Amino acid sequence: MTLILTHLNKYGIVHASDSNLSAMGINAGQGQKTFEVQFLNAGLTVAGTFSVGGQTMDSWMKAFIHSQADVTDLTLSKFARRLANELQSRMLPDEKDGGSMVHIAGYVEEGGVYHPEFWFVRNVHAIDRRTGEYGSITHDFNVTEDFWTRDCPKANLMKRFQESAHTYHIYVNGFAPGRISYFILQHVMNQFLSEIWSNPDWKFRPPRSLDESETLVKLYMQVVTTLFLLSDYSAQFIGGGIQTYTIPQPPNIATSC
Repeated sequence: MTLILTHLNKYGIVHASDSNLSAMGINAGQGQKTFEVQFLNAGLTVAGTFSVGGQTMDSWMKAFIHSQADVTDLTLSKFARRLANELQSRMLPDEKDGGSMVHIAGYVEEGGVYHPEFWFVRNVHAIDRRTGEYGSITHDFNVTEDFWTRDCPKANLMKRFQESAHTYHIYVNGFAPGRISYFILQHVMNQFLSEIWSNPDWKFRPPRSLDESETLVKLYMQVVTTLFLLSDYSAQFIGGGIQTYTIPQPPNIATSC
């Protein structure tokens, strides 16, 4: 397993993951889990199965992305669906049994105005509300767009992004104890940072750039990877260097969802 994260705010999008690989419950080195999709002003992160058709996931994903670069009229939506179809047709049955999840996020232009989209590709279809563990793993991959059409309109996040540097939205997936630990950490750190930033006599402040947002994401990820260094798991399921890819918010951004 692993930990993957997509963070959206007024400055842009941060994709992040750890680097450690595991197979059959033991350490299997490190590999790439965060990828550029530059020709679509997007990026993606991968969690779950170690391979596709016997080929390591990192090399397979790089080859897939490269194969899409010259596709005519390609959109983020079409890219996500083509990826889901390829994973479904190329993965071996035992590879599908492990469960796989892919975050795809970037900026899409419509009528000269840009907006962010977050596409979620997975063959994991449920989470146990009691334990947080994934369930309903099938051989069929599902694709949904979860930000622009679902989460953004609920709270008009685009408007809130532009009004406050404090406002952000995240998607986190991966090994359940690491994922849940991240959410607990985020809750505690939000309280801590809010109190620190509100002190008028100190010069601490919220992020003012995408680079500074990336720094906070890396900090949170590093705390979780440290937890796994101090654990009794059979492998360090989350760990290694933190991989990130950032996408600046374009000009002429949509101000409402």
